[in-house]
Amino acid sequence: MQVTNIDQKPDAWSEIASHYEATFESLTLQYAHRVAELLRIRPGVDLIDIAAGTGAFSLLMARQGVNVLATDFAPGMIARLEDRISAENLANIRAAVMDGQALKVPDGSFDISVSILGLIFFPDIKQGFLEMKRVLRPGGHGAVVCWGDPRNFMLKNLVMDAVKTVVPQFQPPTQPPVWARLVGAESLERHLGEAGFRQVNITTVTGYLPIRHPQEFWDNFVKRMPPLAYLFGQFDAACVDKIGQVFIEGFAKVSPLDGIPTVTAEACIGVGVA
Repeated sequence: MQVTNIDQKPDAWSEIASHYEATFESLTLQYAHRVAELLRIRPGVDLIDIAAGTGAFSLLMARQGVNVLATDFAPGMIARLEDRISAENLANIRAAVMDGQALKVPDGSFDISVSILGLIFFPDIKQGFLEMKRVLRPGGHGAVVCWGDPRNFMLKNLVMDAVKTVVPQFQPPTQPPVWARLVGAESLERHLGEAGFRQVNITTVTGYLPIRHPQEFWDNFVKRMPPLAYLFGQFDAACVDKIGQVFIEGFAKVSPLDGIPTVTAEACIGVGVA
């Protein structure tokens, strides 16, 4: 399938690997811990992490004695993960560049397959679910994390409020962003069922992302996020800077947690049996 969105291109994610780890991984790690709890993962099982990014979930599992194959289509993400594996001298995890829509592993190779906020970007989401099930042994478990109700995604709301303030006449695209093709419990449950997973259960969780330095958060992460590249690409540099200023000012209205402005993000975790 032809890729037309920058957030579906490996280079875009490779370029932000270190910033993703430093800025966003604390949020995705919360979902990773919940996935591990739901799956009751035991030491010694074989697990594949699909679209693993910089490896928050993969490293968590490897430290607990799970045999892990971490995959991602972005070489920069895998390179960063390999550095982290080496630094911790973990022998039960390996990382490889792979397309999650065509995994280079035999059928029935794993007990568990997981994708945390990764499969949602695949050009062919259905194929991603099918691959997750294909690589599982009979009775194995798959888990996918997607975003929940977009209205409860504060980071998106802060960005769009800033855009509307600076460019009141701006009309959002009629087509939803790539990640929004799969959001919410109903959609996630349907996709898992259509891929052949049984005993599907959906859990909704809220994650918390403290923003200690809003200016740094904007400069190093938000302005460079592949999912926002199309949006910001519609404005000139001066306009983007103004949007950033309003975005940063918006944190004065964000409720603090332990004295730090904290954005919340609702996610859905879907678990099924192969």
